[in-house]
Amino acid sequence: MRVLLILSSLAASAAAFAQPADFETLDRNRDGHVSRVEAMAAPEIAKRFGQFDVNKDRLLSKEEYQAALADNERRAQRDAALTARVKAALSAERSIPTSGIAVDAYEGEVQLSGFVPAPDLASRAGRLTAAVSGVRMVHNNIVVRHQR
Repeated sequence: MRVLLILSSLAASAAAFAQPADFETLDRNRDGHVSRVEAMAAPEIAKRFGQFDVNKDRLLSKEEYQAALADNERRAQRDAALTARVKAALSAERSIPTSGIAVDAYEGEVQLSGFVPAPDLASRAGRLTAAVSGVRMVHNNIVVRHQR
């Protein structure tokens, strides 16, 4: 019971952390703009702050912030679609045990992690992933774990 309580608490805090902060929350000094320092509370906004600051005044207006949120949503959808394409490509290769491989995509970079029983399977999974449309880089962290 205690484990379930801890897990549900962790999931709730992770979900709250993953939610983008609203403009009013980020605008801590209430000047109607979000500065680079204020944006640090929203890592996805802070990461590309300069790109979102269209008028180059070093502040995000509410409109620029809304555009940034929309851009981040589109990026997340592209990442999810890329993850699905990579998983489908790996699943189509019958010799690769996909149940032991996790796939994560972020801005065209794909990380593979997990375990396979032979080195050639890890290498083949990396090559298949690199061939998927939209993949810019593969981080193959698949570990070989020999069956006993």
